[in-house]
Amino acid sequence: MARPTYRTRLEVLISNPAISPRDKDFAQSLLSYYERKGRLSAGRVKWVATLEERYSPENLAAGAAKNSKMLARLNALHARTEAASWAAGFVESLVGQVTADRRLSERQLQILKKIEAEHDDVAMAERQKWVESYKNDPTLRADALVVANYYLSTGYFRDTAKMITEDESFIPTFSQYNKMVKNKYAQKVLASHNSPAKYPAGSLVTFRANAPSGVRYINGAYLKRNVTLMVVETDAMPVTSAARGTKVYKLLPVGKAITLMVEERHIMKFRQPKKK
Repeated sequence: MARPTYRTRLEVLISNPAISPRDKDFAQSLLSYYERKGRLSAGRVKWVATLEERYSPENLAAGAAKNSKMLARLNALHARTEAASWAAGFVESLVGQVTADRRLSERQLQILKKIEAEHDDVAMAERQKWVESYKNDPTLRADALVVANYYLSTGYFRDTAKMITEDESFIPTFSQYNKMVKNKYAQKVLASHNSPAKYPAGSLVTFRANAPSGVRYINGAYLKRNVTLMVVETDAMPVTSAARGTKVYKLLPVGKAITLMVEERHIMKFRQPKKK
């Protein structure tokens, strides 16, 4: 069997869930040095051995046995947290710390108690109630989806928004939902999305006088401001602006074969010019 290289040994250390952030950073610096130089100095070699001893299966097993009560407490709490949540990640880090027989700080213990309070029997019952509401009320997911598409274009709430748009089974926490959907910007987006279309498919419209020139750009040129456009589709794309009249229309300029997307606030009903 081939002898493991320092790269392999350091990668094993870095991936160990019990390693402290400080030791992990140090191991990563050793790995970076090794990848640059192709070797380690004698002093660095000793540090690799020291870290391996510190996080050896024997020492971790001893730490787990010594701190079995705290580990049982942490594992029970972790089972109640939402997967991939901040709370779950924090508890996982404490599990690694305790397994390595490192004491928790007062601040860590304070946060631990706060997370425990947020995941007690009453809180868990409320969470389950919310889960059932989200599953049974289609408007909750519909609103979340509209707002999530908006936030994907802004960068805010990106992780939650991505989960909502990509995984139909994902249910945001009550707190996540309220923060993302109930704020004033999201409410403006929902108001635009849910408002009836002023211009139904098949109707003729034109650009408003104050429409930005950019919305008239198509196929390498700018359309005239008074061009006639036919509505091909309403709600053609997700709303990406937190303002009134931001429902998106797919429009076809009369005499053209290429469509463009324009927000409702930039168009108005086309009126036939009066004959002189």
